[in-house]
Amino acid sequence: MYTIDHSLLERIDKLELSEKNKAWRTAMKAGTWKVYVDRERLVLESWKATEGEDLQLRIAKGLVNVLDHVPIKIHPFDEIVGRPTPGVIGCQTSINVCGDYMHDIWKDDGTVGMTLDASTVITPEEREILREAARTFEPICMPHNTYKAWEAMVGDWVTEAEAGKVKDPGLQNGITGQSTSSLSWDKILRVGLRGYIKECREHIDAYIAEGGTDVNKVYFWQSAILVLEATIRHSRRYAALARDMAAVESDSTRKAELLRIAETCEYVPENPPRSFHEALQCMEMCSLAKMFENPMQNNSHWGRADQYLYPFFKNDLEQGVALESLASDLADLVGRWGTQTFATDDMNKETHQINFGINSVMVGGYGQDHTDMSNEMSYLILHVVSKLLLSSPTVSLRWNEQTPDWLMNKAIRTNMATKGGIPLFQNDDIMIRRYVEWGIPYEEACEWRGLGCVYPCLPNRAEHYGAEGVAAFNMAALLHMTLHHGRDINGNLTGVDTGDVRDFATFEDFFNAFFVQHKYVSHRVFWLGAVARDMCWEYIRTPLLSILGIEASMELGQDLTKAHPNHSMYGISDRAIIDVADSMIAIKNLIYDKKVLTWDEMMEALDSNFAGERGEEIHQLCLRQPKYGNDIEEVDALVKRISDRSVEIIRSYSNAPFPDLIISREGLSWHYFGGLGAGALPNGRPALEPLNDGSLSPMRGADKNGPTAVLRSALNSGFSNCCCSAVLNQKFNSTLLQSEEGIAKLAAYTTAFLKNGGTHIQYNIMDTEQLKEAKVKPEENKDLIVRIGGFSAYFVQLSEGIQDDVIYRSEFQM
Repeated sequence: MYTIDHSLLERIDKLELSEKNKAWRTAMKAGTWKVYVDRERLVLESWKATEGEDLQLRIAKGLVNVLDHVPIKIHPFDEIVGRPTPGVIGCQTSINVCGDYMHDIWKDDGTVGMTLDASTVITPEEREILREAARTFEPICMPHNTYKAWEAMVGDWVTEAEAGKVKDPGLQNGITGQSTSSLSWDKILRVGLRGYIKECREHIDAYIAEGGTDVNKVYFWQSAILVLEATIRHSRRYAALARDMAAVESDSTRKAELLRIAETCEYVPENPPRSFHEALQCMEMCSLAKMFENPMQNNSHWGRADQYLYPFFKNDLEQGVALESLASDLADLVGRWGTQTFATDDMNKETHQINFGINSVMVGGYGQDHTDMSNEMSYLILHVVSKLLLSSPTVSLRWNEQTPDWLMNKAIRTNMATKGGIPLFQNDDIMIRRYVEWGIPYEEACEWRGLGCVYPCLPNRAEHYGAEGVAAFNMAALLHMTLHHGRDINGNLTGVDTGDVRDFATFEDFFNAFFVQHKYVSHRVFWLGAVARDMCWEYIRTPLLSILGIEASMELGQDLTKAHPNHSMYGISDRAIIDVADSMIAIKNLIYDKKVLTWDEMMEALDSNFAGERGEEIHQLCLRQPKYGNDIEEVDALVKRISDRSVEIIRSYSNAPFPDLIISREGLSWHYFGGLGAGALPNGRPALEPLNDGSLSPMRGADKNGPTAVLRSALNSGFSNCCCSAVLNQKFNSTLLQSEEGIAKLAAYTTAFLKNGGTHIQYNIMDTEQLKEAKVKPEENKDLIVRIGGFSAYFVQLSEGIQDDVIYRSEFQM
């Protein structure tokens, strides 16, 4: 536990963005999305030149060619340098990893879709480079060959299940083990990249001296040296550019800034940083190199930044460095990572809606001595985020029973400024307890950090959540399949024909048939994921991610794409439990208990999407049935029953020799994607509309009994007893935080929920009318941020379906 300087907190409260921060923000807002082809061109060039060489070294040399030759630029507002492209907003492509995933490159109009609703333009020359890359890498990439293997085993099942939104993601998202997690920032800042290089050489020498016979280990360490040296050289390219710019700079202030950039980039990331500024610059260069290795790994997760950056921050203050300077540097890097874009695959556009990387940073939480480690750096991170007003990065506050009031108060004020769910609140006590129950020592468990939205991961275990095509399966789609003889929304038999629902004599018959579908689909997804896991290493390597991602890679002499049972973690999200529970209550009441409807009437209404006068009557009947989120014992008990049964089935799958699957029920905009996999449901939701947001939120507009009733339902769900995180969104009227009393109320409300066992909560603080206006006047509301599922986004960039979903969520007063 730190001794907090409250006068420093007061000084932080008075900070504003620096002029450079403001200049960057103006340039970012004025910038346009652009796809750059430089990385793909350089990888392709290297691939041709290294034909016949070992794959590990060949892939490493591709990254070396990129880092040594990709165009770079220093902007007038840059304090920290290093960007994926010369543009302020721009992205590189990942065709060598993902294959032919950018289908728009085969169109001749030059447009490339960036999100569901937004596009950019490439030139004919750029298009041809991407096409050549696709022709070269598609036949030899991991996704293509894994789909072929799956087809040999289960025919068209996987492609049909993905088309029917039964499971996600597809393989073209390019995710491999650890690729969306944070790097080992503690060690990187402690030893610098030269320390890693020295260690790699020592391992090579020792292995050869002891007569080791696996040359792949030597190739791995050699590949790591190649990419680490190239990362150092990439930083020195910026140093040389800064010196060249300084030589012709007439303004003395700017000249001094450029010389500082040069000196910094000549020193880090090769050496351990000596200051806060150098630490941030080191992080940027390492993150940038990780992105260049695979731009679909565009996540620059900070992990517990308030812990490993705190000594640099405090030391600089003691040495007389101005607080304003430190805050400006921090804002520079937070803003840069929060606006990093990527060109994604079609499925990702539906599950995410945005093309900004979902980067995350955590504040607060327990330390090694079981005390809360919140500090002035935690406070500064929240403050900077509240001033930048960006939709990313995702900021998580690790709440525990020792979390200080001053941090909770700052977090609520940050939410007041951003409005759109920043920060979110996760239960540190429960998360650590879950890990310990799963056999993780406390000393490791307490260092957990967020991945993407809210998914937790550990610093020295490769996280495979989202890799191998395994992240979530759609329980609403399973319900649709149970109602339709195992056939999905497209009519394909992706489930099991459990019979005609009209023949189910009891509700229990229907309930059990649903879980027959569940086991068939979920276990098949897990099995096929294991097939992909075993194949991955044959087609892709990630030497830089491996060496900087988890320390075990160094000791093993093994790339992360070859999973190791002792250093890998696996997860799954069983989504749409609330939609299923609300639907099952309607079936139980209307068909079995009260006999208001027959199965014939229900199925006719569902299959017609509640068409006609009778269809609308049944629609209203379904909507009037009890709904989760209103503190109704019967409904909440069914939610818990479905949750518990789902967990039982998931845990019955043997993932040996790897650890059992961890269950985390997160957010994204998955409910939009999932909704496309289900026709009309008995809860009254029309066909193809978004499902309930997050994983523990009530269906939009269904929570009629106030916000605390929602919390009671959430606590009754039992989710916190079986999974590590479950996303709950709530929307409050903006008047809530216009007084000190309102801020205190929301802080107390949040604390009460988490103290009683809630795992996660986040808030949209805005008026429904404001959202409706933004929908029709997007140009006037470009900066409006909303919380979608587990992440935040600019409201005007969302699809109409998700915009309406946010608009029609219940708006509460307190």
